[in-house]
Amino acid sequence: MSLWRMILTAVNLIGVRFGGAGLGLLSQIVLARLLPQADVGVIFLGMSAAAIVSQVVTVGYPPLAMTCLPRYYALGRINLVRAFHAAFWRDSFVIIAVVAALTAIVVLATPLDPGLKTAIIFGCLSAPASSLIRINSATANSLRRFSLSYVPDFIYRPGLLLAYLLLAWWLGLGLSVTSVLWAFIIANSMVALGQAWLMGRQGAIPPPFRTVRRNLAPLLRGRAGSLVIVAVVATSFADLVNLIGGFFLPPDDVAVLGVCIRLAALVGFITQATQNFILPDLAAALTRGNRSEVQSLLLRINAVALAAMAACIGGAVVAGHLVLRIFGSQYEVGYWPLVLFMVSQGFRAASGMNQHLLSIDGHQSKTASSCLFAVSALVLAASILTPRYGVMGMAIAVIIADAIWAALLAFQAQRHTGRRGDIVALLRASP
Repeated sequence: MSLWRMILTAVNLIGVRFGGAGLGLLSQIVLARLLPQADVGVIFLGMSAAAIVSQVVTVGYPPLAMTCLPRYYALGRINLVRAFHAAFWRDSFVIIAVVAALTAIVVLATPLDPGLKTAIIFGCLSAPASSLIRINSATANSLRRFSLSYVPDFIYRPGLLLAYLLLAWWLGLGLSVTSVLWAFIIANSMVALGQAWLMGRQGAIPPPFRTVRRNLAPLLRGRAGSLVIVAVVATSFADLVNLIGGFFLPPDDVAVLGVCIRLAALVGFITQATQNFILPDLAAALTRGNRSEVQSLLLRINAVALAAMAACIGGAVVAGHLVLRIFGSQYEVGYWPLVLFMVSQGFRAASGMNQHLLSIDGHQSKTASSCLFAVSALVLAASILTPRYGVMGMAIAVIIADAIWAALLAFQAQRHTGRRGDIVALLRASP
């Protein structure tokens, strides 16, 4: 791929991500305006449960596919691609059965809030379609079919849900928790089936429609499994925060939490996008062994990311009330949690490129320990702070978890790659 085409592709994909985020934001505003706050909280929980459960039932194969499948395609080993897909289906079917059994136990034998139980049920029902989207998106990306990899998930899926909400509002139909979550499941299923149809024989076709002789599951299972927690923290952290908050907060507060954490995650995507732009140049500089060029690239991208986050934090301080008022006056109580969530994104920006440095050097799976430690800290802090301080307590717990994650990534980057990509280390190394 030429440099110009690479730049155009990156710009288009970032536009798709922003477009999808915009559609999701509009859906949240419509929900907040049309439904009671408690119902919005349950719906947010259901969507978050779907995101987390789908990460679990894919058993880490989609992120592993991003590195394994391009190599198989480059070697012309289509049999290995099919064996990879077969390993995914084999392990995924087992985990789906386990998750279904655990869900039944939680729903039937625990005293959880009925709204939380409803969210878990619908989250599990939507997980198979979401997991199919994840594995086929990873496969399409490996084939450089980038539009098919990103557009269905980021545009069509939230677009269908938004279309349903607007149509229901226009026709004067009454919305409820179950109707919205069923629409969410149907939209996911339509997108998953449509994407699979467009992928054709190149997609992840399940048994018995495709059989393979080679069983790669024992070889891939350990590497893939370690990437589950990495994928959750890297791509679904807002959903994890929302789901954990559902165990400690009433539905009204979960709605406020969901709005605030999703707004912060949207801003955090700016940092991620700017970092992704520099990856090709960074990989090339690392390959050449040009230390001064690597330091210069890392320092520049950190400066850009931190400047963007500082502007967003300042914007939240100045205009946070106005932004939250768009969702409804009852959401303005999330002003300070929103500011703190923005600060937590600042910790992620300040940690710089440490995660990317580890991934480029092939140490992505080793970050699982730092992710697991950060999630454990999040759960512990949330269990202590949230019952007492509500959404504010959850925001403090997120800051603690993000700070721990950033510190551990810095340690691992230094240990495994011999360098760090965070702003603190770069400023110390500057003459």
